[in-house]
Amino acid sequence: MPIVDQGYQHWSGKLSGHAWRWLAITRRGVKSALQSKLLRFALLPACIPPILLAFVLCMWGLVERQSELVKSFTPFLSSLLGQPILAGPRDYRVEIWTICFHFFLWWELWFAMALVLLVGPNLISQDMRYNALPLYLSRPLRRVDYFAGKLGVIVTIVGGAIIVPCAAAYALGLMFSLDFSIVRDTFRIFAASVVYGLVIAFSTGLLMLALSSLSRNSRYVAIMWIGVWIITGTVSLVLVNVAADARMHQGNRRPRGRATEEFYLEQIESSKRDWRPLVSYTANLQRIEERLLRTNDAWKRLSELSPKGSRAPFLWRMTGNQYPWYWSAAVLIGVALLSAGVLNFSVKSLDRLK
Repeated sequence: MPIVDQGYQHWSGKLSGHAWRWLAITRRGVKSALQSKLLRFALLPACIPPILLAFVLCMWGLVERQSELVKSFTPFLSSLLGQPILAGPRDYRVEIWTICFHFFLWWELWFAMALVLLVGPNLISQDMRYNALPLYLSRPLRRVDYFAGKLGVIVTIVGGAIIVPCAAAYALGLMFSLDFSIVRDTFRIFAASVVYGLVIAFSTGLLMLALSSLSRNSRYVAIMWIGVWIITGTVSLVLVNVAADARMHQGNRRPRGRATEEFYLEQIESSKRDWRPLVSYTANLQRIEERLLRTNDAWKRLSELSPKGSRAPFLWRMTGNQYPWYWSAAVLIGVALLSAGVLNFSVKSLDRLK
């Protein structure tokens, strides 16, 4: 049997810059993730909200133009939107676009959490299980390059499910409007949606990587992610309902029959100081979305179209959390810093090749 010397062999290929070495990990991770049939199946229902958003924005463009294509739907649109909006649709353009993107991002947040659950558990836990980290972290790859490459996998998948269809729906809405002023009125909404998509991608990515670095078993990582996603939301919902029920019983002010408008105004005012939604990870993300899109302001403008006695109940049903947005921002920043610390501590002990 011949013996071949396996000594050092000079690399004669083209070397890429150090700043882009993480991209090889991301490219390989995305390619491996897309080979999963379960992930590809999960991406199909994630396409439904973008299609609905594009359809609604296109229909709204036809409504603004008073197109003949929507004349046959006038009775339905009148009952759905109200006669004041149909009479002057351009006056309510910002509010309608804001609400449309709000519902789109609300649905896409849940799809993003599911996609992270399918993609993320194996990213680091599998490398730890097969002792691949020493190979990754040998020079010239640093820990930050490794983390950036793994984070890029989640950012690519989540960004592809939120930001790309958001841009496509926005472009279709502009084309059907045929009014240059719509760019001035709605570009802020589009930019806020893109920023929120990045917030979801980076926040969930860092948290999932931290959880993935805590165990060599991806099943345990998935269970921890479900706990962050479902259990924290359930606990927060229970706390909010208990607090609301306590406020209704306080001073025997539970409304008999139909609640009064003053009662709903009190509930809205109390929700501005309610810290209980902070327990839910997804509620904190939704509060950031409401701030970026100014969704609550849009609902307040639309509530002015309701009869005077039903405005407060409308706001109570439709508006989101009312507490200061920077509470949620502080929670998300704290979670991100904690995730970065856990990542560094978990992987640092394996970085022996210097």
